[in-house]
Amino acid sequence: MKNWPKVSIVIPTRGIRGDKFLDSEFYIKKCLDSVFKQDYPKEKIEVLIVDGESTDRTLEIARKYPVRIFNNPQKLAEPAKTLGFKHATGDLFFYLDSDAELVSKQWLKKLTQPFMDDSDIAGSFTRYYPNKRQTAFNRYVSFDPLQLWPMLSFLLPSIEGVIVKKGKTFDSVKINPKRTIPVGMCLYRKRYLNKVITNPDTFNYVDIAIPLQLAELGFDKFAYVVDAGMYHRRSNLWREVKRQKRDVTVTYLPVLGQRKFNYIDFNKKGDLLKIVLWVLWANLLIPGLVVGLYKTIKYRDWAGMYELPTNFILTNYVIYLFVSDRKGKELLKKTIFSFLK
Repeated sequence: MKNWPKVSIVIPTRGIRGDKFLDSEFYIKKCLDSVFKQDYPKEKIEVLIVDGESTDRTLEIARKYPVRIFNNPQKLAEPAKTLGFKHATGDLFFYLDSDAELVSKQWLKKLTQPFMDDSDIAGSFTRYYPNKRQTAFNRYVSFDPLQLWPMLSFLLPSIEGVIVKKGKTFDSVKINPKRTIPVGMCLYRKRYLNKVITNPDTFNYVDIAIPLQLAELGFDKFAYVVDAGMYHRRSNLWREVKRQKRDVTVTYLPVLGQRKFNYIDFNKKGDLLKIVLWVLWANLLIPGLVVGLYKTIKYRDWAGMYELPTNFILTNYVIYLFVSDRKGKELLKKTIFSFLK
């Protein structure tokens, strides 16, 4: 009988009654059901709910499960993750969005097995899949294994581009600390994380920057378990527009120069040329229509037709966010001047 490692799963929640964007109560049950149905020793699963003072039924639902609940007075997801990390007692650590689901009962075993097979593995992750229960836009975004909309997948390396060895149960991935894929929800070896999150009270970004920080310390070997799978809600294009506003105006421009993970290097002409090409591509419209038809046929799902409006709307909205922000305008001026030199 295998001695499976203990896994700590931190789930940040926040549900505000009447707020359609903060509605954990509608998804937390499916999320927790997907965790507790796992074919994994129950005593080796620790679930920590870190709640941002919900006013809906989120906590009422969560208390029906064997979970530990902590209050998050800051209410934001990132502090919730570090608060959960502070109290986690497992050998492995994973944060799970409250609107995400693990696809199968074997999910934990599939993601955990690489750690048992290879002592150098720092993290293990899977891909997102579309689900017929999801909205058309959600299915469209989930065609991409990392749920990236096309501009971001165009700017960044692909998963196939970072795989160094194909295996039967998982592929070995090497994380480049300077340029890599954005791995969000990932299962980590906690003793490695302890070297990055040295002070949980001040550390505030347990997300796509973590693999880069681990790689900088030499822990650059990750496992990609393609057939484990996750479902993750990305409800509609309007909500994606609001997400871009948050990403640009809250998590990008205010901390410019401090971020570990960047989608583009504004000091590299090659990256800038890719941006110019993308803006032209998105605004010509015909390419988006053609690719949308291709995806519709490939995936046998009309959701592929979201390609054109997604590219056109999000690309131009991101441009608007940059030119309407002081730091964004300064960055664009500096970049254009440097590019023309």
